[in-house]
Amino acid sequence: MAAGHDLYALKDGTIPAQRQMLVDTGIAIGLPRGTYGRLAARSGMASKHGIAVGGAVIDVDYNGEIKVILRNHGETSYEFKAGDRIAHLIVEKIQTDEAMEIDNLEDRDRGTQGFGSTDIGPKRLITCEELKVKMCFLNRDPQENSYFDEEDIHTHASLRDEITMLSSTMIAAIQMQTMDDSFLGKIRTKGKEDDTWMARKRELSQLKGKRQALPRPWELENGLLYHKNRLFIPSNEEI
Repeated sequence: MAAGHDLYALKDGTIPAQRQMLVDTGIAIGLPRGTYGRLAARSGMASKHGIAVGGAVIDVDYNGEIKVILRNHGETSYEFKAGDRIAHLIVEKIQTDEAMEIDNLEDRDRGTQGFGSTDIGPKRLITCEELKVKMCFLNRDPQENSYFDEEDIHTHASLRDEITMLSSTMIAAIQMQTMDDSFLGKIRTKGKEDDTWMARKRELSQLKGKRQALPRPWELENGLLYHKNRLFIPSNEEI
């Protein structure tokens, strides 16, 4: 199944060598929230004619006509006709965080090394304020995460229910961790080392494959397990 959607030229055009052109497609789209559209070059046009795509981000709040910047890196002019496929549109999920101003960034191995550096640099220049959290329950939607402090442990009704669910095991403290892609990837990796976690995943996968109803408290989505709409984390000290 193709990852991208084909975009077609609305009318004929010619891109001179070493120049670029804004090409009309005649279409507008509505993207789901939490995503953005990325325009990508067609491999055949890129390899045979040196045609690349520029300005390739479409925000979710843009609903005007999609226009494609085609750049001709070749030595001869490139001609296209109305109806020719000129680019791919790929819809991707995006994670947005509120940025905050800080005085210093934490030390990293790469430091200030820039172009030509072989190490992997920081992906975001964002930090979060430290919260005095004693217990937290993670949900698929981070906005629905529940955080509790020491005072809540004996007074909050929902928390008392969860203590029962946890076989009367009191959690004294837990490290809060953002549910970004790297954290979820770690859960998938460590889950393969947990026999209980994998057994439940196989059970849910088989039921889902047979299109049978899953046990009511359990869900399986994107290779992750959820119990009572909360992320089910394998028993591993590294998480």
